[in-house]
Amino acid sequence: MMVKMKDITYGNILVPIDETKISKKVIDNALHIASMENGRIIVIYVEEPNYLKSLPDEFHEKLADLVIKNIEANLEYAAKQSEIHGIEFHTRVVRGRNPGREIINIAKENKVDLTVMGTESLRSDPFGSLTRWLIAADIGPVLVITAGD
Repeated sequence: MMVKMKDITYGNILVPIDETKISKKVIDNALHIASMENGRIIVIYVEEPNYLKSLPDEFHEKLADLVIKNIEANLEYAAKQSEIHGIEFHTRVVRGRNPGREIINIAKENKVDLTVMGTESLRSDPFGSLTRWLIAADIGPVLVITAGD
């Protein structure tokens, strides 16, 4: 007797990004899945207040400008690639002290089927990483892209 598996679809794909280069790899993977699933992607960036405040003011301003430029570049990349591939694209930039909680809330609000995210620290710090925390949060499947993938 053959058991019929429940249909698995990834129509709503959440893509948390940051200012790092790995975000483009994450976006590319999410777009690939969305193109195969006829899905949409929701790209999110969580801005943490006081993230850079521990630095001296002259460094804080320069680094903050660099982070903003890199985030904008990653968001523009996602928008352009989505348009090229004909994939529905949404973006959210939210401010919050707890990025994990913000991502979980957006995942639940949007009935996300899959979260595609990157990490550079999963191998070096598996217990403290945001990625590991989101995997445990039960928001559905999480595809983790690492720098070596």
